[in-house]
Amino acid sequence: MTMKRIFAFALVLSLALPLSAQDLMDKLADSACACISKKDVEKMGSEELQMQLGFCIMEAVGNNAEAFQKEYGGLDPTDTEAMTKLGEQIGMKMAFRCPTVMMKVATVTTEVVSAPAPAVTEELTGTVKAIEGDEIAQIVVVDEAGRTHKLLWLRYFKGDSRFISEPGKVAGSKVRVKFETIDAYSPKAREYFGRKEIREVEFLK
Repeated sequence: MTMKRIFAFALVLSLALPLSAQDLMDKLADSACACISKKDVEKMGSEELQMQLGFCIMEAVGNNAEAFQKEYGGLDPTDTEAMTKLGEQIGMKMAFRCPTVMMKVATVTTEVVSAPAPAVTEELTGTVKAIEGDEIAQIVVVDEAGRTHKLLWLRYFKGDSRFISEPGKVAGSKVRVKFETIDAYSPKAREYFGRKEIREVEFLK
């Protein structure tokens, strides 16, 4: 979430809460800000940062236990959803009380979220049934369990030379295929689907 959205949400939150709850939220935010400001957030990873921020919020609640009990006495500490919501509310308040630190928090979190997940390569063994497609080719392979797989041929892959030089002779060949699952858009369904993209083909005989 960007800092602009955090500030906007915090403003809506301040209008929605009763005055007593707002005063308590301000105290909790001040206490949590004082706690997190003492830590070197720039050297923390996302998980550690979230953990330390959670510790600071819980410490803030502990420092204002009497007021918290009066305002939120009915809140069940084991209710993960409710406690998460409360933590988010305090975090939004913190955006006003210590914006510089919270900007660093938002930056670290955004950098981690934006980092692409490493691709996972899978493999299957089967028999080539056909090469299909006009503009975009796909190789149809029937695996050892009799299931049919349509694998996208979008770019160069190790072992593609035989498909290029002898496309009419590869049917019936036993192969080991390495592939990665990618998101491909379907105009017909108007949504993305996981499709297997070929990364390597090894002819077994």
